[in-house]
Order: sequence, then structure tokens, then C-alpha cells
Amino acid sequence: MKNLVIIEEIGDISVSASIVNWSLLEVLNKRFNYLDVLTLDNISNEHVNKLNGCSFYLHKKNNLSNFQILIRKRFKLIQTFFRILSGNDFEHYNRVRNIRKFLTANKNKYENIILLSGGMGFSTHQAVSKISFLNGTKIIGVYHDPYPSSAYPEPYNGANKYYEIFKKRNLQNSFKKLTHIIFPSQRLYEWYLRDYKICDRKVSIIPHAVKFDDRIVKFNETKIVEKFTIVHTGTLLEPRNPKTFIDVFNSFKNLDIKLEFYGSIHKNVYKSIKCFEGNTVLINNKRIPYSQALNKQKNADFLLLIESGAEFSPFLPTKFVDYVNSGKPIIVLTPEKSEISRLLTNEYPFKTTLNNKKEIQNIYVNLDNYNKLQLAIKILNNLKYYFSEKFIDSAYSQILNK
Repeated sequence: MKNLVIIEEIGDISVSASIVNWSLLEVLNKRFNYLDVLTLDNISNEHVNKLNGCSFYLHKKNNLSNFQILIRKRFKLIQTFFRILSGNDFEHYNRVRNIRKFLTANKNKYENIILLSGGMGFSTHQAVSKISFLNGTKIIGVYHDPYPSSAYPEPYNGANKYYEIFKKRNLQNSFKKLTHIIFPSQRLYEWYLRDYKICDRKVSIIPHAVKFDDRIVKFNETKIVEKFTIVHTGTLLEPRNPKTFIDVFNSFKNLDIKLEFYGSIHKNVYKSIKCFEGNTVLINNKRIPYSQALNKQKNADFLLLIESGAEFSPFLPTKFVDYVNSGKPIIVLTPEKSEISRLLTNEYPFKTTLNNKKEIQNIYVNLDNYNKLQLAIKILNNLKYYFSEKFIDSAYSQILNK
């Protein structure tokens, strides 16, 4: 029997969910001789042709019927009621229906069905809730983010929780159908338990897949230089404002350091930090290709990771996995109760919260401290196996071969 991977979206391999989904697909493709993939039709031929042995089946990303377009234009109240009661907008409702249609016709072909989502709709997970599979078919759901938007932690949460009752109901129904549930973060699993009933015997914590070389960085390979470049790559959403970090940087007159930011920046964040642009602060406010971002990380002396100033963060940022892989010391601004804090432990010397001026000052002062650099590299090296392709392949194999 074959194995099927259903992916919400993999068209833009530059956003975090698509990056980790594509990387996991490559890992799984090495593991299995026969792998079918059902995804949206915006995937490029270039990526389809990269995976020898994979058979791709596509359904429409832009999938609105003429009737749905008419309702959206002229009868917005009907659309709103539909969205509340069905738990989906028209696009995601159609995606769920398309996936169910495929599964109904092909469900007896597959021994393992793996569901990957981009975090926006969880159409893949919803689709299995009303289908009867053969005994022995494994349905594995991988959860990238909280869902729905009202279930996000502060300061990211959005919609009214009563508006999204049926969205949560749909996802709860999918949990009942799954034989195994995978979260990339222990903190994310803990956060899901606030809104959903989940059987802990079904759960595994397996981090995001990224391209890893598994090379352990020796401390003497990390240069101690007189002039440092600190680089941040990736999106800066409104809650991830580095203003305090840059402000403290500007308070030092004798530090030979350059800060570089690459990636799209929320307009309010950019408004608050653009005044710092100059010879020592580079702000490149536009998305750059993933390969370019990895290059920027490779050429940095330190990497900067920024999370929100909230009390709790359940996320395992894809960027953090890439940063660990780079072998460079990382300056981390994250809540004390976050997945990154859990992984790095309290021993990590270059970690504090987003707006803690005193500790940020202390980090700057100690960037050339040999013992602290040595400890940072040691802790990061200890995480490399946990994030390695070997570990991820082994973890999935144990689940799929039970």
C-alpha cells in the first residue's frame, strides 16, 4: 500500500509553514518508495520535478464558484453566516470538499495519510473527520500553529472566540479521527489543551524539518573579532518590535557593532525604528529569498531572534532551527515561558525578554566574553541532533511503522 501526504499549501517556499512542510516532504520522500502528494495547484513545476518518486495530485487554490462570487459581492451577510456556521470561508470550505472527494475515491490505497497545514485553515485536518477508513490506516496530523485566530496567544489573537466556535468544533472532530498527533513544540501542545481535548497517548513532539548538515561547530571556528555584525532575517510582525534592542545599542558609544535587518517589517514597527537607520543600522524592509536569508546568516557574527513581549509563546520559529544550523551564537529575545526558552534553558547567556533594557545592555557588553560564547555554542550544539534530519526521520519512522 502507498503513503499519502496532504499539504494545505506549498506554493510559496519562502513562508515558514511552506518551508518546513517542503523540508518534511523531502525527508519522507527519502524514507518511502511510494509517496503520493495532494496539494493546491499553485505549486511550481520546478518543485514537482525535484522530488523523484512522488506523484502529485492537485486541486484548485482559486476555487470559488460563480454563485459564491456573486454572494461575496452582493450578499455579504449571507457569506458571514455561512462562514460562522460552517467554520470556513468559501475557499477553505471548497478545499475541504475537494480533499474529501479525493479521499473517498482513494482512501483504500493508503497505509499512512499525513496531514500538513499552513496554519490558516487546517482544511487537510478537517477533511478526514467524516470519512471512514480501513482498519489499520494511520492518519497523522501535524499542527504548525494555533488555530483558529481567536486561539492565538496574546498579542497575536484576533477574532471573537464566539465567532469561531464552529471552527474549533471542526478541528476537535478531526482530533477524534487521528491515530497520531504531532506538534513541533511542547509549548504549542500545552497551548492546544486550553481549547481542545486531546488524547496524550497519541501525541509526539517532533520539531520542524529544515535542511541540516549535522555539523557540530567547534568553538574555535566561531570568530572572536573586534567588529561584530548582528543579523536578523525574516518578518517582523507588530509584536516583534526591536526598538528597545536598537535603542540600547545606540546608547553605547564605544561598541564596534553593526545591526542588519532583512525581511518585511510591519508598518508600525518600521515607523518606530526607521529613525535608527544609518552607518551602523541597516534596515532592509522587504522579503528576501530563503536562500539569500541563509546566506546572510552564514556571513553574520551573531544572529538575532525576536519574539513578542508576551508572557507566553508556544511557537517554534522556523528561523530558530535555521539559526541553530548556522553554527553562529544567537541573541534571543523571547518570553521566559516559550519553547525557545525551554530548549535553551536558563543557562543560555545571550537570552532575555523583548524589552528588558538592563539585560540587553549586559548582552552587548558580553559579546566578546570567551566563556559565555563557549557556553552558548555548547548549548546550541546540543540541540543539533534534536533538529537533525536523522532524528526527524527516526521519529516519523517509529510512528509510521508501529
